[in-house]
Amino acid sequence: MKKSAFLLFMLLCAATASAQHFHLKLGGGIASHLKDTKNIGAFKIGIGYEYELSQKWTIMPSLVAYGKGWKEKDQVVNYYDDNHELVYNDDGTVRTGLKNRTTTANYLEVPVVFNYYLRTGESRYVVFSAGPYIACGISGKQKTKGDAEEYMGRKLYYEKKTFKELGVHRFEAGVTAGVGYQFPIHITAGVEMDYGLTKFNTAGRHNFTLLFALSYQFQ
Repeated sequence: MKKSAFLLFMLLCAATASAQHFHLKLGGGIASHLKDTKNIGAFKIGIGYEYELSQKWTIMPSLVAYGKGWKEKDQVVNYYDDNHELVYNDDGTVRTGLKNRTTTANYLEVPVVFNYYLRTGESRYVVFSAGPYIACGISGKQKTKGDAEEYMGRKLYYEKKTFKELGVHRFEAGVTAGVGYQFPIHITAGVEMDYGLTKFNTAGRHNFTLLFALSYQFQ
């Protein structure tokens, strides 16, 4: 009886092990806040653990380093002198300048996605993925040029830490989705999208990324 139970346990372990795979994930693309912002470069790198629920369905939690951000270009701002008083043109109108700001926001992200495998040939699949994620901001910079509201050298250029800014939320939750093609060499290539459901800051902005991604499945 004990031998039979032990054999059954070993068979279950073998079956479970064969239904699990590690994935190395890499991606690059664009990020923005959609509303009144421009795109900047985005990236991701991480590792996932895929567990087979059936012949077609899997679930995969991952731990990912994710670079997001956005650019605010040609914002019209009033010109102030070093005493923080408005500067006027000869015709009596307020002098203005153009401010440009690029923000990077780097996160540790934990997505949990469900994958559906549609077989197209021998060891070839179209893979549809979707699921939630949570993330924590760990670093980033805001680089500002041409801020005429500032004083002295700061009118030309200055930097701030992204997650030290007033009104910025470090934690984020959202949804991720993608579609890819898995080749017989255990590489999946496709496109992925992340959208933050929680607000990045009190201005109501939401993170958005669109990436071309590669995933390698370790056997």
